[in-house]
Amino acid sequence: MREMAPSGILPWGDDALPAPPAPTAPALAWEPARSGTKVRAVVDSIQPHQEGFDLGRFATWLRDADVLDQAPIELPGATVTLPYGARIIRRFNEIVERAGEQAGFEEYDYPVLVPDSVLEPTRKLLPLKGSLLYAGSDDDWDAGRRRMVLTPTGEGAVYTHWAKMVRSRNDLPIRAYRKARYFRPARAGRSVFRAIEAQDIYEFQACYPDRATARQGFTQAIDMARRVGTALHVPVLWSTRPPWTNNTQVSDTTIGGDVPLPHGATLQVGCLYDQAQRFSSLYDVGFRENGERLHTHHITAALTRRLVLTHLMLGMDSEGELLLHPDLAPVQVALTLTGGSPDERAGAERLVAQLADRGVRCDLRVEEDRRAVGPLHRRWRRQGVPLRIYLQPRRDEQDRTRAVVVRADTREEAVLLPDRLEDLAGLLPAALAEVGVGYRRRAWGFAQRQCRSADATTVQGILAERAVAVAPLAATETAVGTVAGWRLGEVLGFRHAPEPAPCVVTGRPTTTVAYISPRT
Repeated sequence: MREMAPSGILPWGDDALPAPPAPTAPALAWEPARSGTKVRAVVDSIQPHQEGFDLGRFATWLRDADVLDQAPIELPGATVTLPYGARIIRRFNEIVERAGEQAGFEEYDYPVLVPDSVLEPTRKLLPLKGSLLYAGSDDDWDAGRRRMVLTPTGEGAVYTHWAKMVRSRNDLPIRAYRKARYFRPARAGRSVFRAIEAQDIYEFQACYPDRATARQGFTQAIDMARRVGTALHVPVLWSTRPPWTNNTQVSDTTIGGDVPLPHGATLQVGCLYDQAQRFSSLYDVGFRENGERLHTHHITAALTRRLVLTHLMLGMDSEGELLLHPDLAPVQVALTLTGGSPDERAGAERLVAQLADRGVRCDLRVEEDRRAVGPLHRRWRRQGVPLRIYLQPRRDEQDRTRAVVVRADTREEAVLLPDRLEDLAGLLPAALAEVGVGYRRRAWGFAQRQCRSADATTVQGILAERAVAVAPLAATETAVGTVAGWRLGEVLGFRHAPEPAPCVVTGRPTTTVAYISPRT
């Protein structure tokens, strides 16, 4: 019976079972929306085992929100990133790049086209037949030449470069990241999650002189990946992949990050590989020391735009309107002022300037025609802007400007009558934070309900209801194969259990817990 090494399995931690934050005290005197309608989140209205979730409808809602458009390009999964989507991706870039650089990674840029020969060493580890996309001119095709390959990952180009860079221990460590595109055959489907051309993938590669520093670097990379998921407020289930159902030939240890979704499946949003010397020996990345050729130890990781897409899906309401956490929202506070005196307009501009000084991203629109205000707010509501504010001008000199603040998570409203508009700058950051808690309660509350503790009597029923079973399971090939034989789900990965419990397969005590995802 083959068993996973305990040292490679992630420990149990605060992120093992997602828990939503407690509600906060109201920042403003919120009242129910005047329309009387209540927000019904997708994650609260969908029952995965009953009706599922239509990914095509999700794609349509993203197009309506000016995020992505799948319709124009007739290739599997091909999308056009629309202006608002590009702004969201820009926020994603800032968050990931900041986390990577704080972890000591530096940005590199590598070509997406490489000679076919660059991938030859990789073929000794992975069967690449049918997995590559080739590029060439008409003359190349006529001559039967395969000169160039669109890179399926970055290792080939990166390790070819490292083989030239590394000459001694003093050249190490190398910690590199890049924003990449992957190109892999996809023969069918229009899902935003699977495409021939996968965009916005952050690839991290690190090169270390020995095993000890590489293991330390692997731990640091896992912590970085976790920080990114936390910063994006996505409930990621990180676990150690079982070697018998993954590409174990490329790594000693593989960590995967998965997010539960409303249609009952999970989606991988990130991965990390402790590659040891597998690739360095094939690409001859190393140095001579004391008369011996020493090959380097490699760590690699990827974090993808799927983190953004899952953030959007988990925050969406049942009418297709988004809710973005303020940290990811390109615009955090959107304001309209209809008409108004020059003094009121100046006050609105001072308010926006003071909010900007506090780090709040604002969009102020001054409209003379009242009819222009409605479409603006409908678009902002569709796009999930956390706070929208109607500034209604004074009716006379004794009156005050009226500010109607609407929060995106509940659509509750608060009416404020400040002496000066800029006085609102002291109130709105707390209201923004409250909406952020509202997002996390929506998304992480769903994840907590979807990830259910299981035992031998309940595990198969949980999977049949298309929920994720968090079950005591021995980290063995036999146990993983038995779960697969149920034909209800697959083992995503393992973590050490907080305490021993009976394995759902053998009944014997085990100290590991598995995330078991329902079958798609």
